[in-house]
Amino acid sequence: MRRLCLGIALLAPVLLAVVRLRRFQRWAVSGASMSPALQPGDWLLVERLGPGSRQPSPGEIVLVPDPREPSRVLIKRLVRLETGGLAWLEGDNPPHSTDSRHFGPVPVASVKGVVRYRYWPPRRAGKPV
Repeated sequence: MRRLCLGIALLAPVLLAVVRLRRFQRWAVSGASMSPALQPGDWLLVERLGPGSRQPSPGEIVLVPDPREPSRVLIKRLVRLETGGLAWLEGDNPPHSTDSRHFGPVPVASVKGVVRYRYWPPRRAGKPV
């Protein structure tokens, strides 16, 4: 337990510095649609995408505005890129996921970020698969 606390104490300033650079943002998982890769209560470090950013790749977990309610953000896995600049997104837990199977593909340009690291809870820290 002491090593875990020391690790968190050492990692916290680094995470804060990275977030302050504004290239990354913190994000909390609130639903079960990405279980088992992501669980409610997981905290993520998300790389922001914008003009000039690289395009996300199939297999990556991304953040995208909900096409039905743009003020809401969804966390989904990018399954494939389709012609015309469209992305097919799915949750890892189909019975608990509203995704491209329901609303169709979304523009790749609407992807706001790519999940890079889960930092909370400490026992689950690492790159989500």
